[in-house]
Amino acid sequence: MAKKLRDAAKERRWREAVKRFVRSGLGVRAFCRREKLTESAFYFWRRELDRRDAENTKRSGDRGAVGLRDFLPVHVTDPVPQQASIILELAGGRVLRLPEAIAAVRLAEIVVALEARVGQ
Repeated sequence: MAKKLRDAAKERRWREAVKRFVRSGLGVRAFCRREKLTESAFYFWRRELDRRDAENTKRSGDRGAVGLRDFLPVHVTDPVPQQASIILELAGGRVLRLPEAIAAVRLAEIVVALEARVGQ
């Protein structure tokens, strides 16, 4: 049986669609509705492109290759301004940073609440 030839243009179109999906921040259903794509075709092509990428990676021996689905959208916000703060190191390596200007009563409430949780 002859091996089916891949349609490079179709693959390219679907790769672009998956890239737009990742950038969109939408769910699959909303994205497909907006792009006028069927969900089943989208799921097929996303899975197929992952399979092809894995196949190409395996063939090339490149263990460091990353596929589109290896990333999640991230929204960067303004960094927290550097200011003097109170730092409490909690059990389990957790850190609680509070502004230096926190009211003493509020700080006491936080400490009491944390101590109560440790005692449970």
